[in-house]
Amino acid sequence: MTSQTMSPTVDVGLSRVNERVLLAIALVFVSTLLFAACDVGAKFIQHEASAEKIAWWRNLTYVIVALPFALRRVGMSVVRPVHPWLNILRGLTAICGTILFLLGLQHQNIPDATAIAFVSPVFVMALSIVFLGEIVGVRRWLAALVGFIGVLIIVQPGTSSFHYASIFTLVAAFVGAFSAILTRKAVRDSAETMMVWTSVIGVVVTTVLVWREIGQTSWHEAIFGLAGGLFFALGQICCVFAYRMAPASLLAPFSYVQMISATAVSYLVWGIVPGLATTVGASLIVASGLYSLHRERLRTRQRLAGPEL
Repeated sequence: MTSQTMSPTVDVGLSRVNERVLLAIALVFVSTLLFAACDVGAKFIQHEASAEKIAWWRNLTYVIVALPFALRRVGMSVVRPVHPWLNILRGLTAICGTILFLLGLQHQNIPDATAIAFVSPVFVMALSIVFLGEIVGVRRWLAALVGFIGVLIIVQPGTSSFHYASIFTLVAAFVGAFSAILTRKAVRDSAETMMVWTSVIGVVVTTVLVWREIGQTSWHEAIFGLAGGLFFALGQICCVFAYRMAPASLLAPFSYVQMISATAVSYLVWGIVPGLATTVGASLIVASGLYSLHRERLRTRQRLAGPEL
């Protein structure tokens, strides 16, 4: 007669796995708050610093925080990536995406900009066909269409509510998607290595762009610039730890909490409440993204299961 109860060893093992998963989810939640706070810092200095200068602050702080963190975790391999050219190209696309997003953020509130940015997974899906040779079914294309309808509802092209800044945010989402494709191709490099290369390239590029402005920095700009950069760096580190503790397919849906975080901080700081268009559009974008993640999870399971005999 076999026992129907788990052994203490198995029970403890499952408990530890559950604790790691819960901690990973908590870290993703924390990262969304940190990224929202980072955007608040950018808004506070948008009238005294250019988008390129804010990106410089963000990447400068990112290097200061990420380099010691990466060296401690993976050692000198951070300066010797397996895919150097992919990391360089990824760094260039990342800084371009950051600057474009900040240009859009100068004329948009944080919830609107965040919602548009979350259409990036739709672009990733489209680019994966070209660069990764993936096959995308009709259902995922329909989900992508729903996501774009959500963007159109927020942007409202052809109406008096339309602002050209939303184009910057949308292009930033596309550039971010290309950066994500490069991340998937540089699969043999650690997350820490990519963090360091992205931040260093970001500092180099933005220093070239704003070196004349660096000497014209107020204390107000320095405080919020460094604070925003610190929030950004800590958010990235939270994500690194989270995705080491739990599968990406499990954690990815929780990243959409950033829309709630963006709305919350905007309300607390400026009293901004998203309008009906933003609420409906963001809901469609989230639904599109979650359904795409669901279909990707099903495809992964079928791939791992292999053909039936």
